[in-house]
Amino acid sequence: MNCVDMTPQQVVTIRDYGDKFVEASWGWSMKGSKNPGARGKSKNREINIERCNKRAKARMRRICMAGGFDHLVSLTYRENIVDKERAWKHFEKFVRRVHRYIPDWQYVVTTEQQERGAYHFHLGVKGYQDVDLLRSLWRSVVGDGNIDVNYIKTKRGYQWKRNKLAQYLAKYIDKDMNTELNEKRFRASPGIVIPKRKILVPARFSARDYVLYKIECLAGKVGFVWDPEGTSNSYGWACSWG
Repeated sequence: MNCVDMTPQQVVTIRDYGDKFVEASWGWSMKGSKNPGARGKSKNREINIERCNKRAKARMRRICMAGGFDHLVSLTYRENIVDKERAWKHFEKFVRRVHRYIPDWQYVVTTEQQERGAYHFHLGVKGYQDVDLLRSLWRSVVGDGNIDVNYIKTKRGYQWKRNKLAQYLAKYIDKDMNTELNEKRFRASPGIVIPKRKILVPARFSARDYVLYKIECLAGKVGFVWDPEGTSNSYGWACSWG
């Protein structure tokens, strides 16, 4: 009979997105556990939706960081499109047409429902956008619609900081009250690779201190640390951005 080693161990996860954008987490895991990351379900629907939204926002942040997205594009309708499924079909058709002209065009996108009930889209994209081309392609799909590109002036020019753009897009995940429990909160281009490196830290060392050390090495500074009170630093998260 084989014995399973259930020795607890400290696991550090580091995501280095380049350009001094780094995030890392730490926590304890049971060696040999078949499903150490199992998520419990609540009987309360609102609690479960909140958990799904939280996971979706974290995933969206990582995609924004990994994709280098630094510009915001909004796609709107003049027609009052209140059918979300129909709106997504329009978006998919739009993306196919964009890829005919820009094969490597990547995005992360979420929806917003206006007060009148109409849906429109907010996208994170990378770099300069050919607004005239995108507008003509969007209108070729939906008729009378519009596209806006939102630029934020920074020290590096007119662009968003990746983490700020992710934060902006994530707010629409919480705003959508019609999202079903198992429904996708956002969509993104396939093939965006999120960096991930796991490191085991011996129990005699502080995983928290190791995380802060690695972020300083990779990014030059630690911008934020989250380690809940009363947990004795047994788990937490930190990043290089403020």
